[in-house]
Amino acid sequence: MFIQFIYFQKQFLRKLTSILCCTFLSIILLPSIGRTFDKELAKHSKGKNYPHILKSDNFSLNARNIKVLKSQGNTLWMGTSMGIIKYDTTSANNYTVYDNRNTLLSNGIFSISIGPKNQLWFGTYGGGLSLLADKEWININTPQGLNDSFVYDLKFIQKTMWIATWSGVNRVQGDPLIRDSWSSFTTKNTNGGLIDNWVYAIEIGKNNNIWFGTEGGLSLFNGKQWKNWNHKNGLGASHQIVMQDDRLATDSFKGSHHNNQIASLPNTKNTSFRPNYIVSMHLDKLNRLWIGTWGAGLSMFNPKTEKFKNYTVKDGLPGNYILAINEAPDGNLWIGSNKGLSKFDGITFLNYSKTNGLVSDYVFSIEFNNDNFLWVGGHHGMTKLKINIQSGHLSKLDSKGSNNNNLRN
Repeated sequence: MFIQFIYFQKQFLRKLTSILCCTFLSIILLPSIGRTFDKELAKHSKGKNYPHILKSDNFSLNARNIKVLKSQGNTLWMGTSMGIIKYDTTSANNYTVYDNRNTLLSNGIFSISIGPKNQLWFGTYGGGLSLLADKEWININTPQGLNDSFVYDLKFIQKTMWIATWSGVNRVQGDPLIRDSWSSFTTKNTNGGLIDNWVYAIEIGKNNNIWFGTEGGLSLFNGKQWKNWNHKNGLGASHQIVMQDDRLATDSFKGSHHNNQIASLPNTKNTSFRPNYIVSMHLDKLNRLWIGTWGAGLSMFNPKTEKFKNYTVKDGLPGNYILAINEAPDGNLWIGSNKGLSKFDGITFLNYSKTNGLVSDYVFSIEFNNDNFLWVGGHHGMTKLKINIQSGHLSKLDSKGSNNNNLRN
């Protein structure tokens, strides 16, 4: 009996040692997935400029900007001001261009979504919706039930499709080619629940809550009732806080970058401070809503407390015009602004710019793929960056340097 006890004791110690070793190795060698925002956000954040040149591939495109990027396996779909580019990321020059010369009604692309049956949906500037399914293109516009031919976002919840337009929101339940499948929601028929008809972003939350980012603020629809918030409720920083940092910013948008074209950023001829104007939006894994405003910085909205927390250049952001927001697999938040790219871990904004190797300081789109690459769409081009899976940081330039590529549409 004593010998048997000693044997089991040795077996237990051996297993315990093995478990402790595996745990230690997993902590040291593997990335800390999802740990970034496990704790509360820091009361006071800070900013830091990245001090190294990035290991990057830059792509030049014959388009004003890359408004949206969507990864699908080895394919990267790019929505530009000159049409759609389908790019095979396993090769250097294997790409296909779709525009109004062959498939689209409009070359301005503002959203790309993958449907429940793996179809691709493209929201356009003035050309409605374009659908690619089984290599066949179908264009959907106002005769089918679309509120407006200007489509800025599209999200799916099960078999239901929600569409953001400049004339309110559409809900499609069933065949989108059948008129009876369409419903329309506007400020008028929701009694102001939809706070503004110019809708730019949609996020699907818990319990089928649908969030809408508009030009007049934030709206929530729970399937029965509407609720909304705007600057009076705390959305966006005050003008006094951002006024100095926002000086001449919209001149840059309308000048060399914007070139007086409203296709990429509407209403830029108006005031430089529009805290209710939601340009971008992202619902994170902890059900917090991150909101990009026009000149009033980044806002975080907590649905539980219904409170906003605002971040500006004074809190570490590179710019106050937040054009894109995405969440990395490790939980870090990546933000595109008028003055570069930023990674936020809840405490520090780590900022990157053209100085570090980005093709542009204007960051309109951010996308991740399964190979730990980060794709950043900017003005007249795109940058491909490698994420180190152990540290979560972007890889620095090595002795081999970076590559420059050209994609022409």
